[in-house]
Amino acid sequence: MKRFLKKILIYSIIVMAIFIAYEVALLFVPNEYSYKKNYIEDHKHQLKVLVLGNSHLADCIDPSLLGDSIFNAAQPGRSVYYDLQLLKEYIGQMPQLECVILPLSVDYYYWGHRFEKVHEPKFTTYRCMYHKYMGYTYEDKEWWHWSEILSSFYNHPARLVDALYKPLTDLTMCDSLGVEIDASIDTRKDDWYNQQLPSDTPLNDSTKLHLYYVNNLRIYSEIVMLARAHKTRLIFLAMPIYKTARQRINSYQLHELDLFVQRIKRFNPNIEFYNFIDAPGYTEQDYYNSIHLNNTHGARKFAPTLKRILNNRQCSKR
Repeated sequence: MKRFLKKILIYSIIVMAIFIAYEVALLFVPNEYSYKKNYIEDHKHQLKVLVLGNSHLADCIDPSLLGDSIFNAAQPGRSVYYDLQLLKEYIGQMPQLECVILPLSVDYYYWGHRFEKVHEPKFTTYRCMYHKYMGYTYEDKEWWHWSEILSSFYNHPARLVDALYKPLTDLTMCDSLGVEIDASIDTRKDDWYNQQLPSDTPLNDSTKLHLYYVNNLRIYSEIVMLARAHKTRLIFLAMPIYKTARQRINSYQLHELDLFVQRIKRFNPNIEFYNFIDAPGYTEQDYYNSIHLNNTHGARKFAPTLKRILNNRQCSKR
């Protein structure tokens, strides 16, 4: 019996050692989470404009078309909860920072991290990757989500193999300034105009969604107060969407968006909101799917508009 238990103990130690070695090895493989966090850390004293948020900006805000000292730190699927954590860590360490850009559009104030926890199958992956590679735990502070083996579906075995021969951009899924490389017109699917269509179901009747709304209002309010405290310009953008998506958005939802903006302006009246949902001039070639501009034509078409906004008001630290 003792010999059997000894073998079990030795086997368990070997498995645990392999487990730990695997997790540690993954730390040395670049990915979009570690790359964007490290870029901010390495350039925090020079950056003037920081783009945050989700894929609506990660796909199509190209810093190379806007000027210098700009970085796109947005990431697909990111909840505004993590934007707040990032700002809390860095806004006080960025002496040259003049402006932060965030997305805000219809229903964003419902689809927060608490909603994803219940409905989004990628939730544990997001939780793991932000914890392990950016250092931001979710509200419950559950430490075991650090493990990719236990919590992540981010294809970690393939990432280890890819690191041996693939270029950095394939590992990070973004270019050197943070633009997502896979959201191009060449990679979109044939039915792109029906992909990721917004919900046309009324949302205001749900008690749970109301709680998500209240939680997100708190998070957005903290962000606008942070910007105010650090005298940093804060710009919210509602990006252009294709007609198939626009047809599913009603006047009440647009009114609700304006109302949300007015509520967060109570905490910082200087925030700017630009609504491009109905912006003219965008055609089929500018979109990646029904609600995202692509990183080729769409990014180039939107860049002059954003550049005018950035140049419209000169910001400086006081």
